[in-house]
Amino acid sequence: MVSGKHLRKTAFASLLLLAFWAIGCGRQQTTASGPTNASPGAPSGQQPFRVALIMSGSTTDHGWNQGAYEALKAVAKKLGLSDSQIAFKEQATSADSQLESLRAFASQGYNVVIGHGEEYEQPALRIAPEFPKTLFVISSGSQVAPNVTPIVFKLEDGAYLEGMLAAGMSKSGILGAVGADPIGPVKSVFSAYALGAKAISPQINVLQPLYTNDWDDVGKAKQATLSLIGRGADVIIQDLDNAAQGVFNAVEQSNRPGHPVYALGTNSDQNGNAPDVILASAPINLFPAFLNIIQAVKEGTFKPNATPYGLKSGVIGFVYNPKLEPKVPAALKQKIDAAKQKIIDGTLVVPKAD
Repeated sequence: MVSGKHLRKTAFASLLLLAFWAIGCGRQQTTASGPTNASPGAPSGQQPFRVALIMSGSTTDHGWNQGAYEALKAVAKKLGLSDSQIAFKEQATSADSQLESLRAFASQGYNVVIGHGEEYEQPALRIAPEFPKTLFVISSGSQVAPNVTPIVFKLEDGAYLEGMLAAGMSKSGILGAVGADPIGPVKSVFSAYALGAKAISPQINVLQPLYTNDWDDVGKAKQATLSLIGRGADVIIQDLDNAAQGVFNAVEQSNRPGHPVYALGTNSDQNGNAPDVILASAPINLFPAFLNIIQAVKEGTFKPNATPYGLKSGVIGFVYNPKLEPKVPAALKQKIDAAKQKIIDGTLVVPKAD
């Protein structure tokens, strides 16, 4: 996904846009009131504290977007926020809709607006000066501004362990990967996966990732996976939204006695999506990351930062599929456990992709 071109809107078009959002989100328009201190997004006492989430996919994708939606609801419950204090927008698939969604919520005076994905970073940085009283939070972002903060996920931590598992379980010595777009976080996941695999088997063949250019098309993902399996890959990692099911379907179709083929879950615990073939998942637990930021903003103490969240924080995880875990050799598990502890201790740092 890529950022869209900034378009200047007429006053009339802006009013129409705000009216649309007031109806679509079930929220009454309000005028943004500023915080009484320097913390961006801090409540002023003149209106309820409100948080909005914008996603490029569906809240039912069993992955990246659903995890964010559920984390927002959990944070609201934890902080005692009512339904009228949170809002979300899903399926903001175009660069224009992503930009205008950020602008619309900020125009309505939301204290925190979360753009769930790297694709929201440049649009947020562009419009942030217009809305200094709103904090823009960018999942998988990297840049800090006065009222823009990234959530830096060390996705590489979990992917590295999955690579170790894949190499140890592969019979063919060939691994594959399927993604939607070659954006930074996805490339970094696949790079860490390859590094982890080579830590177990330096000679293993990790095929170049295949990209479908579609986060949700199950058919495209299935065909890409079948292509990799046809080239000998017998463990496939994926970084997709709804389309992940296409990878799992292809692996299930190809798996047979004496010739096992496995898949790996990412972004959420997907082990139950295809329990006969998914070896493990590397989930993102968004709740603590969202809570840390939103609670501090509500208390007026938050300062934008680029603090990374990895295995040590509990935000990034590694979870075996209980059904297939008995198939993992004890010696391999010991190596993975040792690497996991080193990552947590900081003696093993998994690099991001260049």
